[in-house]
Amino acid sequence: MKKIIGLVAALTILGVPAMSMGSNDQAAKSDGAPSSPQRYSLGTSSSGGNFYLVGGGIATILNNALPKYFVFTSEETGGSSANLAMIENGDLELGIAMTSALYEGAKGTAKWANGKPMQNVRGLVPLYPSYMTMYVLDSNSVKTLSDFNGKIIGLGSKGAAMDGVLRGAFANMNIKPASIFNDGHGATASAVSDGQVDAAVLFSFPPFAAITELEATKSLRFIGLSAAEQKYLADTYPFYKASTMPAGSYTGAKADVPTVSEWNMLVCSAKLSDQEAYLIAKTLFENNPQLLAVHKSLKYCTAQNEANYNIPLHPGVIKYLKEVGVEVPASLIP
Repeated sequence: MKKIIGLVAALTILGVPAMSMGSNDQAAKSDGAPSSPQRYSLGTSSSGGNFYLVGGGIATILNNALPKYFVFTSEETGGSSANLAMIENGDLELGIAMTSALYEGAKGTAKWANGKPMQNVRGLVPLYPSYMTMYVLDSNSVKTLSDFNGKIIGLGSKGAAMDGVLRGAFANMNIKPASIFNDGHGATASAVSDGQVDAAVLFSFPPFAAITELEATKSLRFIGLSAAEQKYLADTYPFYKASTMPAGSYTGAKADVPTVSEWNMLVCSAKLSDQEAYLIAKTLFENNPQLLAVHKSLKYCTAQNEANYNIPLHPGVIKYLKEVGVEVPASLIP
């Protein structure tokens, strides 16, 4: 029986009947649907983050569109690394992960991977890019990345991909914080507000709830990267791309903010059937207005953006892409 934790995606409101957990080896109906819906879990992140919001919305869309096939439950988890580890171990069917975490998992360098490249995770649907977002209280002296020297820097949850990548990047760039603060992004924003953390870093698509909530009471300033810093990060880490967070993304972002970005992806277990992966991809790509109602970032959830994956796609997704005439790079074919 799959491990069910966290948030149930409004099944009663949706009118999806409660059913007992059943075997995945059920006889199919004549229309191709299983004799009863499969109960699957979708890993998100801690509450208050975009993964949590987006994952719950995706579960709702799929439950509404495919009630004969699925009952999806979105689960509150530790984020990208936790989701990948749980899919790899068979405790989740779907999850959201950043391309940095996918890169580490594929290489076997992630701490959870124990030196073994992940084998059971496949690309499903691209979601949206996230900007590297660095913010401080407007009263703080930090104005550039080099000003992180000797300061307390928040890097999100300990052991997450961003934490590991940026610790290494800072060391290579000769940036030496006094200490690293590791906690969820909501807790980190509170620590910035209280003056316990000088600067916080996260990857997000604006507006990010923890930041907008902080801006309701405090004035913030957003730190940009120099051209050399952008180039270093993009050249060193294949999942980063030089980007610009637009002016107005937050109250304190009064001008464009030069930064880097990476993608957030919906991934799945390789054990999903081709039909299941095909139906999920088709439903999400062809219900984009419903996705936009979940979060405006999901305008990037298109078949063409499958090319931004850095792990192989599920064969069911490849089948859909071929049907709609989207070329699949050889590197993404399992």
